[in-house]
Parts: sequence; C-alpha cells; structure tokens
Amino acid sequence: MFDNEIDTAKVYTHDARLIRKLKELAENYPEQFLLLSKGPQKAVTYRVPKRCVGIRAPYDENRRNRQIQDAKVKGLPFSNNSKEADIDGNE
Repeated sequence: MFDNEIDTAKVYTHDARLIRKLKELAENYPEQFLLLSKGPQKAVTYRVPKRCVGIRAPYDENRRNRQIQDAKVKGLPFSNNSKEADIDGNE
C-alpha cells in the first residue's frame, strides 16, 4: 500500500521467503526498511522505500523456458519449483 504523496510503501505479507528478504534488508538498511508490526500466522508489515516496490507482468511459458535454457547453457543455477518437468523432460 502506498500513496503518491510519500516516498515509502507498506508491505504486508505471510510469505516466508519475502519475510526473510525484508528482515535481511531491515538488518542491512534499518533506516529504510522498518518492521512496523507482526500479525497473526507470522504475518509482518514493513515500511520500505517506494522505489523498491515493483509490479510486473507474469512470465509467459516461452520466456520462462528460454531463461531456463540460457541458465543451463551458462551453467547458472535455476529453480524449477513447480511440479512440471523442466524443458529436457527431467523432474
């Protein structure tokens, strides 16, 4: 949640991965990433710089598969968290 008149946004989440990321950012940048509250079921609310909030269109499958292939060619690790097989048919 953010307002055009201020430079910060509030982020409310239950997502464990995002919570870890916000906690790490708060430790490294305590003046910019502030834990505002802890809620039910491990939810948290942080105040963050608005410029750090981004919303993008979802990846389509073609783009996702191209990036997986590029990562393989370059020897980069990639995550295939879905239950789908990767582009080589491996699980």
